[in-house]
Amino acid sequence: MNRKKRPIAALIAFLFVVGCSGTNPGDSGSGATPAVRTTPVSMNKDDYPVIPDADAGADPAVPAEQGGKGFKGEGWQTNTAFDLIGDPRAVKGGVYRKYTPGFGTLRIAGPEHNSATNYTIMPMVYEALLNLHPTTLEFVPGLATHWQISDDKTTFRFRINPNARWSDGEPVIAEDVVATWVFNTDKGLQDPANAAEYGKFEKPVAESKYIVSVKTNTTSWLNFYTFSGMIILPSHVLKNVDGAAYVRDYNFKFLPGTGPYIVNEADIKKGQSVSVRRRKDYWGEKMRWNAGLNNFDEFRIVTVRDPNLAFEMFKKGDLDFYFINRSRDWVQELDFDAVQRGLIRKRKVFNAMPHGIQGFAFNTRRAPFDDVRVRKALTLLENRELMLEKLFFNEYLPQNSYFSGSVYENPNNPKNTFDPQAALKLLAEAGWKDRDAQGRLTKGGKPLSIEMLYDDKQAETYLTVYQDDLRKAGINLNLRLVTNETQFKLINQRQFEMVLAAWGSSIFPNPEVEWHSRLADVNDTNNITGFKDPRMDKIFDKYRTAFNQPDRVVMLRELDGIMTEQYHYVLAWYPPAQRTVFWNKFGQPAGILTRTGRYETNVNLGPGPEQMWWIDPQMAQSLEAAMRNPQSKLQAGQTEDRYWQEFAKKEEQKQAAK
Repeated sequence: MNRKKRPIAALIAFLFVVGCSGTNPGDSGSGATPAVRTTPVSMNKDDYPVIPDADAGADPAVPAEQGGKGFKGEGWQTNTAFDLIGDPRAVKGGVYRKYTPGFGTLRIAGPEHNSATNYTIMPMVYEALLNLHPTTLEFVPGLATHWQISDDKTTFRFRINPNARWSDGEPVIAEDVVATWVFNTDKGLQDPANAAEYGKFEKPVAESKYIVSVKTNTTSWLNFYTFSGMIILPSHVLKNVDGAAYVRDYNFKFLPGTGPYIVNEADIKKGQSVSVRRRKDYWGEKMRWNAGLNNFDEFRIVTVRDPNLAFEMFKKGDLDFYFINRSRDWVQELDFDAVQRGLIRKRKVFNAMPHGIQGFAFNTRRAPFDDVRVRKALTLLENRELMLEKLFFNEYLPQNSYFSGSVYENPNNPKNTFDPQAALKLLAEAGWKDRDAQGRLTKGGKPLSIEMLYDDKQAETYLTVYQDDLRKAGINLNLRLVTNETQFKLINQRQFEMVLAAWGSSIFPNPEVEWHSRLADVNDTNNITGFKDPRMDKIFDKYRTAFNQPDRVVMLRELDGIMTEQYHYVLAWYPPAQRTVFWNKFGQPAGILTRTGRYETNVNLGPGPEQMWWIDPQMAQSLEAAMRNPQSKLQAGQTEDRYWQEFAKKEEQKQAAK
C-alpha cells in the first residue's frame, strides 16, 4: 500500500467521479486514446520481476556492502513471492475524471491536509519505503528493496533501490529519508499528530548512500508499519524548505515525487480542477508491483459543489464514474435508458475494505456536550430504524461500533434504538427538565438549542428527520450548510457544536492517533470531539506492545466498548458493499477493486480505479457506436460482484485442508 501516514484516517468527503461537460462518454476525454493491444500478455507473476534491472542505476562509487552495485541482500528481508495487483492486459492512455465537492489545500502535511482528495493524490505522486500488498497484507518492496528488523524490534534498516529517481531526475538516497523525518517532526509544519507519530523515532541515520537506519524510542508492533509507510520527500529540495515555509508556500504546489504521476503547477486551477498526469519516465514502471497499474495518462479532479449536479452530469455522459452514496439513487434513479441498454454498468462490490465511522460528532469541549447524559440522549433521539427502512431502502446496516463489521467490533456495545422517553429522562437528570412557552427544554431559563454543521445538501434527507424528532422532544436543531472547505477548516479549528462527519479507516487500526487524550485540545488532529479517557490511554500503551494479533483484538474490543459508552458520536450506518456506476468502456482486474480497497485510490488502503482500471479500446469503440444507435445494447454483466468473498472462502478451505 502506498501511503503517507497510515495510522491517520482519511476524511471521507463522499467523493464521486466526474469530468468536464460536453464529452462523449465513449471518448477518453482529451489526450491519447489507448491503442488496441496486438501482442500476447503473460498473466504469470514470475514474468514480472520484483526488482527489474537491479542496480543498473547504482553509483559505482558505492560498494556492495553499503547497498551499491552487487548487493546480494544476505541477512536482509525482502518479498519476491507476491501476486500481481493490476492486470497486465491493461493498456495506457486516456483520461479518468472524477469530482470533489472542493479542496482547500493540496499540501500533503500541515493544517487541513488530510482530505480525501489529498489522500487520493498522495500515493500517486509520492512513494514509501515499502508497500503493503492489499490481498495478503504482506510487506513488499517500494523505494526500498530490502529491510531488516532487529531482534528487539526497535531498530530498522532499509536498503534504497539505486534505480529510484525523483521526478526531477535526481536519485533517491538515504538522506531523503532523514530529511523527511526532520520535515515531519518540524513544529513549523503545524501537524501535531504527524509530529507525535514520527517523534517516536530517533533521527534516522544515513549509513551510506543507499542504506538508512532508524531507532525507536518506544516498543510497538506499529513502528515498522508506520516508518516503512512514511511518504518519502526529496532532501535536495527540503534543504531550502522547512515546515513553516512549506505551510506558507505549498498550498497549491507539489514537491518533486518518485511516484508514477506528477502534478504541474499549470494543472492546478484553484476552486476548479486539478490534473494528475502520468509520468513517461517513471523509474518503477517495470516493477511487479506496478504491472497493470497506472494506466490513465491523466487523472482529472473537478470541483462540483452540488452532488445532484454531479449525478446529472454523470447521466448525461459528462463523467466516467460515479460512486453512489445515496441508496435512493441506487434503487430508484438508475433505471434510465443508458443503464437499461448496458451503456452504463452498475456494480455493487463486496470486499474486505475496513469501514470507517459516520455520524454526528459532538464538540465535548463545549456545554452541554460535555455531559455524557446529553450526548446519549441525543443518540437515542436518532430514529435509525425508520431512516434505514423508509429513506435508505435497507441498503445499510446500523453502526454500533467504531470498528463496524470487523473482528474488533465489541458485540456488547449498546444498540441505541430510538427511545424518546429514555432520552427525556437522561436530559432531565442533566438538568434539562423545564420548558418555556414554546415547549422547548430549558436549563436555568436557557433553551436547549444546537447547531449542526454539514457540507452535503443531500444529507438534508435524514438531517431534517433528526431535526423534527429533536423538535418533538423540545430541542431546537439549527442546520447550517457550509462548503466542504469551510466545514473542514471549522472542524480542524474546533469551531463547531455538532458536525456531520465521516472518517475512513486503516488496515491496521491505530486509535491512539484518533483518540488519545494528548490530542484532545490540539487543533488539526482527528480527535475532533475532544475525547479524553485515562482508561483508553492505558490501553493504548498496552496496544502498542501487543505483537500478538489475538491480544490486539481483545484490546480493541475493550476500546470500542469505552468509546461507545462515552457517546462522542451519534453513530449512523454503514454499507455492506460499495455501489458504483460507470460508463461501459473500462477494463478491470478481477474483483473490480482490491481486496481491501475503496472506490478511489487511498493513501491508507492502496490502489483504486484511478490506478487499476484502464480504457479498453474495443469497449470504448462499442460504446461510441451504441451512443450513435439508440437501438443498440451492450453487455452489462452481473450487478453484484462477490469475487473477494469467494476468494476468502477458498482461502479458508485451503487453510482447513492443511
